[in-house]
Amino acid sequence: MINSFSANLMVADVPKSIGFYVDVIGASIAFTVDGEKNFLNEAVIDNTIFGSVRVGETELMLQERKNLIADAPAVFSDKDTPGGSLSLYFRVDNVDEVAERIASATPEIEVVKPMDLTWYGMKEIWIKDPDGYVVTVGTPEGPPPS
Repeated sequence: MINSFSANLMVADVPKSIGFYVDVIGASIAFTVDGEKNFLNEAVIDNTIFGSVRVGETELMLQERKNLIADAPAVFSDKDTPGGSLSLYFRVDNVDEVAERIASATPEIEVVKPMDLTWYGMKEIWIKDPDGYVVTVGTPEGPPPS
């Protein structure tokens, strides 16, 4: 039986990525780890190499590129970079609030697909996170397909 699921994203800058997922998407910090492998609880400092953010009842892990390569050299190498062919979907209570945070974010957040009401009843906006991962944020707004 599966008890939980977490994705671990390779990122260039853990503090920057944590800021994106907390400040823009609305996640909360579960815990962080510094370069000396000390647990920092919810603190984010310059040499934070790993962080986990809470997304509802799940967690999204964010691991600094060089640290992830060192942890799993049989899987990752210097050729691997953050981003790629992965898309994340966040279902939120109010996508309009997220869109307001996106519009006022500094630096500017790239909108991949503007706010739209989909055929499957979700009001969504598609954006890119700091590492280029595609992030879709949506709220149920219309009837689902029958």
